[in-house]
Amino acid sequence: MKRLTFLLSILFNTMLSISQTTNFYETTKTFHENGYTYQCDVDPSGFVTLYNKNNKWTYVPPMKKGSNVPFYVTPENFQPLLEDDKDFSNFKQMRKTYIEIINNAFREYKGKMTGWKLSITTCTNSDTGKVEEVYFRFTTHTPFAQVPVSVYREIETKIVGYKRTPTELGKSLNYICGFYHFEVE
Repeated sequence: MKRLTFLLSILFNTMLSISQTTNFYETTKTFHENGYTYQCDVDPSGFVTLYNKNNKWTYVPPMKKGSNVPFYVTPENFQPLLEDDKDFSNFKQMRKTYIEIINNAFREYKGKMTGWKLSITTCTNSDTGKVEEVYFRFTTHTPFAQVPVSVYREIETKIVGYKRTPTELGKSLNYICGFYHFEVE
């Protein structure tokens, strides 16, 4: 009888915790928080793009300055856009800094997040080398959808301002786009 009671208790607690899970990003909507506004765009396949409403580059492709022609790095035209990308030790240090920021922000959710990958895009000013914007991509069925916008804001505020050095090619663009995938530890 004690085993049955114990099993029913575990089942009840599991069902209760599942039912209390909040998915903040099921539909396209705007979050008005403490002094900032975030936009959540959800496409039909369930991909979420979450970004600061003040961002200007989120849906704008990188272009050569003074043109309206998108610039994409391909295997045929590959050249680093940032000096860090030429020197693996600098790139490793930048990545380590970003991982620490992300893991600290998700510290409350550690058990849920372990092993899941978060996509972060940075938009770096091609003149100053400072990261000016950050946006996030994940799907509605991952644990990232259960994290309030304030956590993403924390990550954004710690990455924005991070200084990098544009190469000559990077300086010729309207901004430098960086795509990163981070596994939460």
